[in-house]
Amino acid sequence: MRTSASYSSHSSSPLPFSALQDRYFDDELVAGERIGAQIRPSRLRRFLRTLLITGLILGAGYIVALDPAAWWQRAQWVGAQAGSLGALLESKPASQAEPPTKAVPPRLEALETEPIKQASIRAGQPMEIAAPTRPEPSEPADSALPEVQPLPPLVVDPNDPYQKRAEAVGLHPGLSRVLLARLSAADYRNAEHAINTAIANTPDGTFFTWPRQRTSDLALFKVHFVRGVTPDCRRYVVTVAKDGWVTTALPMERCGPNLRQAAVRK
Repeated sequence: MRTSASYSSHSSSPLPFSALQDRYFDDELVAGERIGAQIRPSRLRRFLRTLLITGLILGAGYIVALDPAAWWQRAQWVGAQAGSLGALLESKPASQAEPPTKAVPPRLEALETEPIKQASIRAGQPMEIAAPTRPEPSEPADSALPEVQPLPPLVVDPNDPYQKRAEAVGLHPGLSRVLLARLSAADYRNAEHAINTAIANTPDGTFFTWPRQRTSDLALFKVHFVRGVTPDCRRYVVTVAKDGWVTTALPMERCGPNLRQAAVRK
């Protein structure tokens, strides 16, 4: 037995847009539409907000009443700063500075040559060029040299054996007493030999060192000379190196017979 086909009773013809809008769009949500009832603030929130505003007002009034003069000065300062800021914003930007102009180099004028050199060049003759002359070094005059002051007299403590021994060999008695005490008998002999030999044989501007073969237990003496008061005087300075320490004594001077005595001792 063959059954007939069943068909839907719904019409397949499309509905107009107006009919669709009336049927469906009224039930759709619109942007900004509220969902549900309006939420009202609770009593606790209203109380807290009122309490905060009241506290701020009371605090501001307390600060103003505590020091009105300082509060007024601060208010004036804030107003002045705000006014200066507004004036700065309203001011027009300064015009751009003009680019600096390029400096014009000065015009170079042609050098004037001597007529004789020009004529020799035109004729094809070689031109002799004089060699530059160097100024001869002139010796400084005696008046240009600084005046040498005489040395102060030596002060020797007669009760100090180290100062007396240092003066006897030609060392300055003003040397450190610790250094003079550490010098051995061989050191004092080397000091006397170095000073006498330097005075007799060493020219000015050089130095004399003794002993040449130094050991760790002996002191090293270096004698160099400076300008004296008169030509027959020799002023010298002694540098002593002992136990890793270097000490320079004050200048000493020998004149006249003492020079000849130093030459004989040598």
